[in-house]
Amino acid sequence: MSKGKKIILIIFIFSAVVLALFIYTSKVAFTDSKNCNACHFITPFYKKWETSTHKEVPCLKCHEYKALKAVAGQFMFLAGAYNPRPLTNVPDKNCLQSGCHDKRLVESKALFTKRGINFDHKPHFNEMKRGIKLHCRSCHSDIVQGEHLKVSMNVCYLCHFKGVSHDQAATGCPSCHSAPHQPIVIMGKTFSHDEALKAGFKCNTCHTEITEGEGTTEKDKCYFCHVDKSEKYDDTNLIHEKHVSEKQIDCLWCHSKITHGKIKMAAKIPMLK
Repeated sequence: MSKGKKIILIIFIFSAVVLALFIYTSKVAFTDSKNCNACHFITPFYKKWETSTHKEVPCLKCHEYKALKAVAGQFMFLAGAYNPRPLTNVPDKNCLQSGCHDKRLVESKALFTKRGINFDHKPHFNEMKRGIKLHCRSCHSDIVQGEHLKVSMNVCYLCHFKGVSHDQAATGCPSCHSAPHQPIVIMGKTFSHDEALKAGFKCNTCHTEITEGEGTTEKDKCYFCHVDKSEKYDDTNLIHEKHVSEKQIDCLWCHSKITHGKIKMAAKIPMLK
């Protein structure tokens, strides 16, 4: 065999091996959720996924990540420029694909009975809320809540209570839940919310403080992701557009928590019987 033919044969064999490895990697190894841990530092999130309601759903059915990007990541890793904890988006279309949550916006209302909250997905998904375009992951966050794709109440509180006094909600109390219809006992006496509301009393007459925390964002938090880049800190609309609408950054990566509940009641409750 001539030298030229040997070179062509070697190139052919090398190309065939590379192609076979690429096909195996992209079609078999790359699509196996177990292998995500090999490159990414996601062990806590992987373990939550293993015990979650989405445990039968492969990672790549939700997360958009291509084999070519993974290959490029290997070269970046060798060059010392790869971030092993990259942020990844889950496009809304992946959540709403057939066989998953495609009926969510049709059957949009949900009742969280434990908290008595009436939630409607449609306006949160289709409308701008406080000037922000929300995504599925805006509420279904795996970072804040500590569960994989569970609803984060902390995000709800941040949106509904930030910027208002501690005895009010930005959207009003009835936007999330109604008052109890059955009389309750307070300090050994009976109290009816229905009668109090008919008499013209407001929620904050008794519930004088329903939140703790301001939900502020310290400028120093910008430096966790950006090196010496906070000149747009005061441009709230731009910040939310880039971080929430485009990048789907979890709100509490930047904002401090706001807690909600019966923080402080009035010393005197009217209409006690």
